[in-house]
Amino acid sequence: MEEAAPQMQSLNEQQVPNSENGYIWQVTDMNRLCRFLCFGSEGSTYYIKEEKLGFENADALLRLIEDGRGCEVVQEIKTFSKEGRAAKQDPVLFALAVSSQCSDAKTKQAAYKAVPEVCHIPTHLFTFIQFKKDLKEGMKCGMWGRALRKAVADWYNGKNGMALALAVTKYKQRKGWSHKDLLRLSHLKPANEGLAVVTKYITKGWKEVQEAYKDNKFSAETEKLLKYLEAVEKVKRTKDELEVVHLIEEYNLVREHLPTSHLKSKDVWKALLQDMPLTAILRNLGKMTANSVLEPGSPEVTTVCEKLRNEKLLKKARIHPFHILVALEKYKRGYRGKLHWQPDKDILEALDSSLYKTFQIIEPTEKRFLLAVDVSDSMSQKVLGSVLNASTVAAAMCMVVARTEKDSHFVAFSHEMVPCPVTENMTLPQVLQKMSEIPMGATDCSLPVLWAQKNGVAVDIFIVFTDNETLAGDTHPATALRKYREVMGVPSKLIVCGLTSSSFTIADPDDRGMLDICGFDTGAPDVIRNFALDLI
Repeated sequence: MEEAAPQMQSLNEQQVPNSENGYIWQVTDMNRLCRFLCFGSEGSTYYIKEEKLGFENADALLRLIEDGRGCEVVQEIKTFSKEGRAAKQDPVLFALAVSSQCSDAKTKQAAYKAVPEVCHIPTHLFTFIQFKKDLKEGMKCGMWGRALRKAVADWYNGKNGMALALAVTKYKQRKGWSHKDLLRLSHLKPANEGLAVVTKYITKGWKEVQEAYKDNKFSAETEKLLKYLEAVEKVKRTKDELEVVHLIEEYNLVREHLPTSHLKSKDVWKALLQDMPLTAILRNLGKMTANSVLEPGSPEVTTVCEKLRNEKLLKKARIHPFHILVALEKYKRGYRGKLHWQPDKDILEALDSSLYKTFQIIEPTEKRFLLAVDVSDSMSQKVLGSVLNASTVAAAMCMVVARTEKDSHFVAFSHEMVPCPVTENMTLPQVLQKMSEIPMGATDCSLPVLWAQKNGVAVDIFIVFTDNETLAGDTHPATALRKYREVMGVPSKLIVCGLTSSSFTIADPDDRGMLDICGFDTGAPDVIRNFALDLI
């Protein structure tokens, strides 16, 4: 056991006394900004439901800019975007929009320069522009000035002709904006012939492009670009199923290029499947089974199963076990809206195999974890924002930690804290079975911390999974955590996941070592990881 620090004494110079004379790790404005960039709130709670972003969400961001730290803000925005730390993309784009419309010239310049780095796809660019429009009145500033026109022009001119053609034909418009709007407002002057072709296509249409280039001599690259745009136009007009399949196969057209009428064809879906990204496969498993593209024993089922078992593809697509678990549960249900299907046993087995492969992709944090799981009857409820029930989410997260973190403990809420025997080689059904065998008891979120202190267990990250009730017991979890830090001399953190709760407050908003999670979605594991690594 590590040498204990005397009670009521700070562990390092970063700690400050709170109102109870216990020491806490104070939340700075930069900490609050990082939380906002990660999940859209400066507070200590991650809500799975989307919040409408406004100035009230970004006080720290505005204070940092006013204090002359705007360039640091923009650098943090770029880091979160580049490293994929954000659970949701909108807060990053909102922060960039605010930075670009502030009164500080250096911050504005840095923000506009960052647009091509942060707005990876047209959807991001459209969202950024819409945020600027929303902010215009509140920040009492113009919008389409020279700086924004240049930033938008740089976004388009920063791509080669083919890359831009792929982007603008796949993502035609979002958030009430189209490429035609942005090109008109930015006064774009294309940097090369390929970009000139694409911009003419966007602003004038395919017929004008055909007319302009019918007699011209142009490069092989431009010829390839023209043929691609011709294929995009052809696939909209043709009613010949064979031609649609041929165009998909020859030009790698995707679902977004096709009118809805073509998506009723089994052969069209088979053609799309060949180069379909893994995330799109996971989304469309039910649909492709329902329309008989994925028939038992078919080559298409073999293709899907091979992709699901491919570790390189899983890693490249950054698939988390939770993504697979959600896809597996949705597919197993056999219906979505009006769609109904009989789940294919080979695909179910491939999804199951994929689940365990994705554990190997997760990088360990090298922290010491203690996970405490509520085993009450109410954990059978569906998780807010998910198709999974609370006990399955808790079991899956236990498995993630057991398989990636060497130093981890698992306990369950019963009449007292009892060991929950989760090991790295267990399957999900085995973990759920072990949890079901533990007698039920009250959910007191301070108990895991008190148990660890009593037993001299050094813990960096406490995580409590419960359905909703979180405040049984005499000691507030925040008080228990502060005492544990002081006694054990460990700067521990506490995460409380109320899986079916839409609102509760356990965490002290001024202590950056505490976090509440209400509900659970595919962004929640990223939030937990960022919190454990002290990135938010």
